[in-house]
Amino acid sequence: MKRKHYLWGLMIAVLLFVLPPILAPSIHDGSSQKSAIREYLVNEGHPYQSFLARITSNGQDKKYRERYEVAWNDFNSETGMTPTIFYVKKNDKGYYVKSAGTSP
Repeated sequence: MKRKHYLWGLMIAVLLFVLPPILAPSIHDGSSQKSAIREYLVNEGHPYQSFLARITSNGQDKKYRERYEVAWNDFNSETGMTPTIFYVKKNDKGYYVKSAGTSP
């Protein structure tokens, strides 16, 4: 009985490790502002962080449109936790990230 639970737990852990990079392109398709930000993170090579990123709306800018603050763990960064400001605009195909950078 314990062995069966161990195998099920191991199978679930493997699925949680394997599925995010496979599912990310179909889930994050730019259909909403947050989905466009998550798609940007996937395109930058961070499929797991695209699911774990905390996205909060941070007002609007006349030039760049919607502004979002995103807290995510960038393993390539020296500081790790990277608060980033994303500006999202809408075009014919949906939403896309206009500009991205670190916050002050």
